[in-house]
Amino acid sequence: MTPVLLGELGHHARGRTLAAAVGAVPGEPPAHGVALALGKEAQQHPDQLARWVDWAREPGRVLVLMPPFGRGPCDVPTPWEARRADPLAGAEAELGRALARERQHELRGELVPLERVAGQVVTGAWRRHPTAGLVVITTLPLWSLLVLDHRAALRAWLDDLVGHAGAPRPATEAPVTAAFQPGPDDWTLLLHLCTGPFSDGEAALAALARSPVFRVDGRAALVALDRVQAAGWAKGGALTEAGRAALAAGPYALHARDLARMSHG
Repeated sequence: MTPVLLGELGHHARGRTLAAAVGAVPGEPPAHGVALALGKEAQQHPDQLARWVDWAREPGRVLVLMPPFGRGPCDVPTPWEARRADPLAGAEAELGRALARERQHELRGELVPLERVAGQVVTGAWRRHPTAGLVVITTLPLWSLLVLDHRAALRAWLDDLVGHAGAPRPATEAPVTAAFQPGPDDWTLLLHLCTGPFSDGEAALAALARSPVFRVDGRAALVALDRVQAAGWAKGGALTEAGRAALAAGPYALHARDLARMSHG
């Protein structure tokens, strides 16, 4: 996977650091993989940002916006803002720990937190639905000269994001099983069931309607529940063994695993 540098980053000194660290190259968003851009440029050119976000809606694609950032909130792809903050030591990942002293912002808004440090959101994400690619906004200066001493950590950080973005969609998708070809709503419902347990299908649908993460139209959710139950992948508002196996073998196995590890009430 060769990261692509979008816009100004492609001909900036910061981009040359990324080229040296992970072989990143300037260009247009690739068929799949990671595209990197400067947050300030994206904020100043909302039409361009909208095109990049639209690209990132397909599975297997990750758009990463990094410092510097402009002042004030941004509404694309969802309300968010990078606010100045004092650097805090420590982080969950090696890359975050390496760049802690150079981090100058924290994130606010409606992003899903991917990493926090002492309550500050360091990296956040947005996706249109669970089967879509990722838009990632990070306060980590990935172009810092320090990454030249942490190339493997930066590569692992990017690879982890790609792993959570789903498998690239082939020209013709092969069915997961000969009998059932799940669509986006079906995958979304299956991932939602990982957040259970739910007492029955009605309770699962009610929780889905309130979910801040999963969004499926009420009628479409009911149809999806009927489909996955008919396929034997769910029963009574819970995944069956066949359903868990399908998720484990499908393009969103990492996301399903992360959801299953969470504490559910």
